Amino acid sequence: MEIFLEYVDKVGLIGIIVAITAFLTGIKFPDWDFKLKLQHRSILTHSPLFLFLLIELYKKEKNDTFRFFIAGFALALAVHFIFDFFPKGWSRGALLHIPIARIALSPKISKILFMLSIIISVYITVNMTKSFEEFLFLGILALWTFLKHTIKEEKFFRPCILFTLIFLFIGSFKFDEINKNLNKSRKYIISYVKEIKK
Repeated sequence: MEIFLEYVDKVGLIGIIVAITAFLTGIKFPDWDFKLKLQHRSILTHSPLFLFLLIELYKKEKNDTFRFFIAGFALALAVHFIFDFFPKGWSRGALLHIPIARIALSPKISKILFMLSIIISVYITVNMTKSFEEFLFLGILALWTFLKHTIKEEKFFRPCILFTLIFLFIGSFKFDEINKNLNKSRKYIISYVKEIKK
């Protein structure tokens, strides 16, 4: 309990509440295309366009509360896009659509744009963090969501692994703790394999 309270103190209770609130809003945001009477998977909601607007607003008035909101929202979009990246088949509703023109993009272009949206959203998430504790909190929030939606989405391993790889890769450029832990894990695995071979 004491460790948990120390962790909450490092991240900040208000930051945690704001990030979770933004996350819960952001995870549903791409599907607002229905409410806006757009075609499903419209590129307006299924892309980081709204994130760019939030970042422009953040540049004008930087504060920690808004920073946590953007981090939580961007993380939610990344998770949503990753689930969308693994449809049952790349046709019709699985494809990205351009509004007004009502054009469905090809499976190949849809995949490329989804992957770019995932990477950009994760990058913004990581960029908005100021400490490794914040990074860790957001990572746990994402992993909890993958577990929670396993039955509903009928998928877990591929989305979770893809997210983890991208999240750790981008995070490794900002936090030395990731590289240190990865090196420790690598050394442990190598020594374990050597012992098995003996």
